[in-house]
Parts: sequence; structure tokens; C-alpha cells
Amino acid sequence: MQFLAKYSDFGLLLLRLSLGLFFIILVAPVLVHGSGSWSRFGSGVRVLGLHSHFGTWGFIGALLLCIGAVLMIFGLFFRLGTLICLLVAILHAVGSAKAGTHGAFLPIEFCAVLLSTLLIGPGKYSVDKT
Repeated sequence: MQFLAKYSDFGLLLLRLSLGLFFIILVAPVLVHGSGSWSRFGSGVRVLGLHSHFGTWGFIGALLLCIGAVLMIFGLFFRLGTLICLLVAILHAVGSAKAGTHGAFLPIEFCAVLLSTLLIGPGKYSVDKT
């Protein structure tokens, strides 16, 4: 399987594209649908002890997640974009786990993948080539 080693940078590009597109597809409707959607998205800040202005927090979180996903896709400031997405995913995972639902497994899995990509880096095919 040594012949696959030459495709590792392409694999990182594919991972960056798929994660970034997934986050954009997941969060872009939240940005478009307005304040009710922002409030539902921002209600996760209850985990941090914040109990008001969910619409504002939801808009900020969704906007940051979309910006982080775009940065991740292009590989421009890759680690910053991945860190932004990781922080939002951690907040979602903690909120899901506190609610006692089994829905926390997917956010925890995304946290693991985002942490791994944060440590690995963007690979050779990125805009800033770091």
C-alpha cells in the first residue's frame, strides 16, 4: 500500500473540501431563515451560563462557522478556520451531551475529526501553502 502515500495531500484536500462543504450546507440555512433560526442555533450558549440574546449568539455562531468553513476549504488561515469550527462543534457537543440525548455522538465525532485536521494541517494544496 506504499503507492497510496503519494496521494496523502490530495486526501487532505478532499477532507478539507468535504468538511467545509458539510458545515456550509448545515449552517447556511440558519443564516438565511432569520431570527427564529438564529435563536434555536444560539440556544446552545446556555452551556456557558448565558440565558439571553440567543438570536444574536446564533447569528454570530452561524456566521463564524460559515467563515471558518470557507477558510478551511481554501486552506487560507486553515488552522484559524478549523479552530473556529472546532469551538462551535465543542459547544454543540457539550450542549447535546448535557441534554442527555444520543445525538451527541455526531458532534463529538466532528470534534475529533476537526482536532485531527487542526493538528495535521492543510497539506500541500492550499492557498497560503503553510
